[in-house]
Amino acid sequence: MPLRAYILINTQIGKTAEVARTLLEMPEVKKIDIIMGPYDIIAEIETEDHETLSEVVLRKLQTIPSIQHTMTCPVVKLEEGH
Repeated sequence: MPLRAYILINTQIGKTAEVARTLLEMPEVKKIDIIMGPYDIIAEIETEDHETLSEVVLRKLQTIPSIQHTMTCPVVKLEEGH
């Protein structure tokens, strides 16, 4: 079962649209929204597992020069009845 996560992203001023276009080229990125508040973009990504998620964040997202900060929020699935 794939692992889904939301990545909250801060970009350099004036670079949000450029970062958004770059993110949409990545096969792991399923959806992005440009948002207002402490973060500029929220990206929904899917990977095979936590290890692949780490690879995507560390080797792909955080190497984009216009990204200043990311926060990764993996989706947690709860069992019914708990």
